[in-house]
This record gives sequence, structure tokens and C-alpha cells, in this order.
Amino acid sequence: MTTYQFPHQFWWGTAVSATQIEGAANRDGKGMNIWDHWYELEPNRFFNEVGPTNASKFYDRYKADIALMKELGHNTFRFSISWSRLIPDGIGPINKTAVAFYSNVIDELIDAGIEPFVNLFHFDMPMGMQEIGGWENREVVYAYAEYAKVCFEQFGDRVKTWFTHNEPIVPVEGGYLYQFHYPQVVDLKRAVQVGYNTMLSSAMAIKEYRLLEQGGKIGVILNLTPSYPRDDSNERDVEASVLADAFFNRSFLDPSVKGEFLGN
Repeated sequence: MTTYQFPHQFWWGTAVSATQIEGAANRDGKGMNIWDHWYELEPNRFFNEVGPTNASKFYDRYKADIALMKELGHNTFRFSISWSRLIPDGIGPINKTAVAFYSNVIDELIDAGIEPFVNLFHFDMPMGMQEIGGWENREVVYAYAEYAKVCFEQFGDRVKTWFTHNEPIVPVEGGYLYQFHYPQVVDLKRAVQVGYNTMLSSAMAIKEYRLLEQGGKIGVILNLTPSYPRDDSNERDVEASVLADAFFNRSFLDPSVKGEFLGN
């Protein structure tokens, strides 16, 4: 029988997003995001028509949920902060009740011996930002950088592992090509703009974090799609694989790792 030895301090845990788990979508000053809006328009698009108001009710049950994580042997938990809960319109006044909630979650995790990994954006654009174009609009990039800075200032004393975006290709595909995310647009030019501005926002958030010198780590979560030609002797198949790799992988890897878009 083969025995596998995991390294000491190997991270065991789970990852979730705010809209997937929190519930309380219309409570305690939270602003509306694109999922709240889409659920109002088309609840049938949601599994069993369970929407953001209910979800998994982590907002009310986080202490019990964290106790279960500890019982299961987790030593880390990656969750996202809801931009529209923390800053209801995406820009402007900070929701103090939201600050208290996320601060309590972080403290509860640390008390349970679970390292908080925090992701800043998991597909949940505030409606105030979507109404001016979402990631198509450079002003939203600047607003996101300010939101990121608020998160670092409020929680960076305890959170030492940050992520700017979860799988940034997904809103590009889902929202602007394949219609499985709001705003259900099919437009390649707009999709490319969304991807570009998303990665620009990631770089700006990382810059803000480094300026604060909080001593932690920050990166981005990428889901990559290895691309191979169906027939490597067919020139058009090879070209198609190169284009697919450029769109789905290098558009996100290159700016993250090299600091450039599709360089040589």
C-alpha cells in the first residue's frame, strides 16, 4: 500500500464566496450586487430558486460553521468579502456593521486555530458599479482599488494571506460570452475589455497592499485551461490552440507573473 506524507503545515481547508454562503442580502445596510438584482429578475436561473437572501446563512451561523471546520480538522478557510456589504454602493461610505461582521469572522477563525485567507472579489459586482459599466469602466477599477485598501486597513492586522480575484476568466466568459452570469452579454470586444480591466484592478490592489507594508502575501486565483491542438500537424488547429491559450491563460498569467500582457 502506498503511503503519502503531507508536509508539516500543509493547508487543509475549504473555499467559498460571500454570495454563495452569507445570506442576509438585504440586511444591515448591505447594498445590492449583480446576483441580488439577477435573482429579482430571474429566480428560475438559481438552483431550486434559492437566492442570495438565504444561501447558507453564514451571516447568522458563522460561529457554528467555524466550529464544524475546526472539528473537521481545517487549518485554513478562504472566504470572500462582499464589496457591496462593506461599501454598499461600491464607492463612498463604509458600512460599519459589515466591518464588525467580517472582523468577528476573522477573530473566530483565529481563535479556532484556522488561518483566514481572504479573497476580495468573487464575481459579486455591486449594482452601483455595474450600472456604470462594471469592469468595462475604468472608474470601477479605481473604486475597486479603494475598496481593497479599506479591506487591508480594516483587517490586515490579522489577515496575512490575500487574493485579489477568484478565477477572473469566469465573469468574462459568463457575463460577456456565454450568458451564465449577469449581465448576460455576448460581445467579444466587451469581454476583452472586462478581462483587461479586471487584471488592471488586481495590479492596483496589490500595489495598495504593498504600500501599507503589512507583512503578508497577496496574489490572484487563476483557473487555467491547458490548450492543445486537436491535430498538431494541422496548421489551423495549432493556431486555434495558441489563440485559446492566449485568451484563457496568458491574458491572466502574463500580467500576474510577468507584469505585462501577452509578452514574448
